[in-house]
Amino acid sequence: MRWIEISVTVDPEVAEAVSEVFNRFNPGQEGHTSAVIEIEGFDPIGDVDHLQAIVRTYIPESPEGWERARRIEVALGHLNLIRPVPPPHIQVIDEEDWANAWKKHYRPLRVGRRLVILPVWETPPAVEKEAIIIRLDPGLAFGTGLHPTTRLALQLLEEALQPGMRVLDVGTGSGILAIAAALLGARHVVATDIDPQAVTAARKNVLENQVEEHVEVREGSFPTDETFDLVIVNILPHVILNLLDQGLWRTVDEGGHLLLSGITEARETDIMLAVSARGGHITKRIREGDWVGLWVRK
Repeated sequence: MRWIEISVTVDPEVAEAVSEVFNRFNPGQEGHTSAVIEIEGFDPIGDVDHLQAIVRTYIPESPEGWERARRIEVALGHLNLIRPVPPPHIQVIDEEDWANAWKKHYRPLRVGRRLVILPVWETPPAVEKEAIIIRLDPGLAFGTGLHPTTRLALQLLEEALQPGMRVLDVGTGSGILAIAAALLGARHVVATDIDPQAVTAARKNVLENQVEEHVEVREGSFPTDETFDLVIVNILPHVILNLLDQGLWRTVDEGGHLLLSGITEARETDIMLAVSARGGHITKRIREGDWVGLWVRK
């Protein structure tokens, strides 16, 4: 079999949006998305220098496959009206090249002080003893560590989490934040997502990191009959506001913590007003590019 390879090199902030286009027109199977994200621009132990992302998808060559490729090309043109996306590179490759072509550029990535995100097929790099390695399949769901919102969430989590906490991760995606919480010492983590594919992906990554005793992945939004020491949400601002309206604030214990990422600077004031109206106090604000992460204390 021959495959149509479609690839786009973009800023990491745009990589997830390109990935969503690929997955919409070329859906994967069994919990996998069809898009894979490669990262370049960091040194051998994952410190970022000049980061860029290459997003790829592979379609079996056929008349129907070429029609999918055409639709992807048109959709990327529409996306370019919002964020800078160059024209895709499209080529046909053989089966043996397809199997491993996309893996060669994906390397360990350091986030925060101790966290290192490692592709599942890579040997752990030489890092300091206190480093915490998260093994992740970058072809699964949202949350590879590439996007600034994920990095902001991980940085806040590393600082806010204390060993023994009970943690809720709403919209877990690949499970990266839930896994990080468990590896940082959380006693129990509930990870939720409304997307069945994300639930499947998160469960696989939980097993890969051997934290299944501490992380429970559930399909759905968030539990309404439980409270947690720390709740983390990395979702777009309008969804955060909807979740607050639906009672998310009640899942945070008195004196507990709510970590919010996925917030654009343009909507930051809306989020701050919403949590302040419920009795929340902003403990810390961090920023990367146009994205903001907030640590809220109840």
